[in-house]
Amino acid sequence: MAKYELKKRTETDGEISYHILKDDRYVDKSFARTIEDAEKLFHEFINGKPTEPIIETIKTIDIDDQNDN
Repeated sequence: MAKYELKKRTETDGEISYHILKDDRYVDKSFARTIEDAEKLFHEFINGKPTEPIIETIKTIDIDDQNDN
């Protein structure tokens, strides 16, 4: 079971923004300027929108970088 939180941040100059945490970690691309956009994102994430990018290794190469001088 995951815990999602919608957070509000108020800067010292009064600027407000919102973001989402999943299990106390920031959810990538969850930043919003309005509560309406934040609520929409929040519902998308709790209804199954992926919260982490998919990273795949395409190629790997091992190189001996020791100099034999």
